[in-house]
Amino acid sequence: MRSLFLLPLAALGVAVAAPVPAGPTVEVVADAKGFTPHRKYLAHPGTVVGVVASDVAAAQGREGRSGPPDAMGFSVDGSSYNWMYTVSSAGNPLITNLRVKVGKKGDELVIYPKLDMARPKTVAAWDITAAYFLAEIEVNDGKGCPADEAFVATKMKRLDGTKAYPLKLDELVKAAKVRFATDADKAIDAAAWEKARKDALGDRKATGPKETRDVMYATWLPDAKRVRLAFLRTVTDGDYKRGGGGANIDPPALPLPPGGGVRPPPPPREFGGARWGTQFGVEFATAYEFNTVGTLVAVKTTKPTATKTELPPPPMNPRGRPFALPPPPLPIPKTGR
Repeated sequence: MRSLFLLPLAALGVAVAAPVPAGPTVEVVADAKGFTPHRKYLAHPGTVVGVVASDVAAAQGREGRSGPPDAMGFSVDGSSYNWMYTVSSAGNPLITNLRVKVGKKGDELVIYPKLDMARPKTVAAWDITAAYFLAEIEVNDGKGCPADEAFVATKMKRLDGTKAYPLKLDELVKAAKVRFATDADKAIDAAAWEKARKDALGDRKATGPKETRDVMYATWLPDAKRVRLAFLRTVTDGDYKRGGGGANIDPPALPLPPGGGVRPPPPPREFGGARWGTQFGVEFATAYEFNTVGTLVAVKTTKPTATKTELPPPPMNPRGRPFALPPPPLPIPKTGR
């Protein structure tokens, strides 16, 4: 006779609760330095899998880079976004005769006569309409590229939404943005904000404006087979002065309009647009990692961190007055002719 201890509970007619799926792991890290890369480029083989992302201007701007507003970026393994060129058949291509380094060492040059940037209208040639997607990309006609900031995507195949990668990156990005907005609002609460203000300004009040900037960065982690969506929110305010160095001054009187008439009123004292003084803020970052079926499996987050920055006054001209931008030209009044 078999021992009852060796029989499964279900065989004894005992109800067994279904296992509760484990939630994502949550890790609190000290700061947000590792959440977004800074000019971290990787060499790519002839074919590479990674995330293609739209709306990358904010992330690129943090690295001092810029490009067309609708240009897409590519990232894998935590690298900075690569700009991607696409071969163009248009009569008036965006880029002509570009010399591109190919191979992992970049020791060979290939000239591409006509190129465009990877953006929604160019990736549509591969039947791709998503703003964010996981893709397999042929790099420089299969020759690969060195660790540089751009390459030519000569072929592109969307992978998310397939049997091997059921996740749908577009939907994950939308959901993660909503979740981060909630998480950030909770983290940067009234208490955290007031502490940052008091530490920076003491008893002084903020002059405004209060500004909020969000940056999102997406990458594919090939070893873990996860998509990582990292967000950084920075909220700032300050005790600002405007219009000059040391003290605001009255701008010079405007000239009479052509043909005479009434002298227009002077522009406001802040017409130069300079802003200086003590700026304070709070930063908060969170990264969400999803597996290939789109399940959230890990969260890394920071505690809200207070910041303080002294913005210097604008330079002074030789007469001791601040440089200022001229006011916009006034329209020429009609003479009635």
